[in-house]
Amino acid sequence: MRPASLILILALSACAAHRPAPASGPVAAGGTVSVSLSNFAYDPENLRLRAGVPVRLRLVNESDGGHDFKSPGFFAASTFPAGTSPPPGGAVDVAAGSTVELALVPRVPGTYPVTCTHFLHSAFGMTGTVEIVAAP
Repeated sequence: MRPASLILILALSACAAHRPAPASGPVAAGGTVSVSLSNFAYDPENLRLRAGVPVRLRLVNESDGGHDFKSPGFFAASTFPAGTSPPPGGAVDVAAGSTVELALVPRVPGTYPVTCTHFLHSAFGMTGTVEIVAAP
């Protein structure tokens, strides 16, 4: 095996081992929740949403390349206003320099992984979680 190949494999393994911790900050009180997508990160990488509280998820791609926000479990655990539906495959594509907004109501408490499915983005750390916490 070439030394450069070995270095690349070791670097990718180190990146793939990065798993964000579940969110521990405050629970969003509804309204608009913004997530910035950049080269190779979500900011914030962990969201906490209250079950039953409507939110507008605002995904802002600040980079010059495409990204997505894929979380099939989270979208399946949420409901959407009449006339709208969950994103196909649980992934929202966000083109370079654009913004996508989705209205939804998180319903089922749990912690759901989020990844960017573009080539190697999750391997370089573009991962996160959405935690839905039960209503008090």
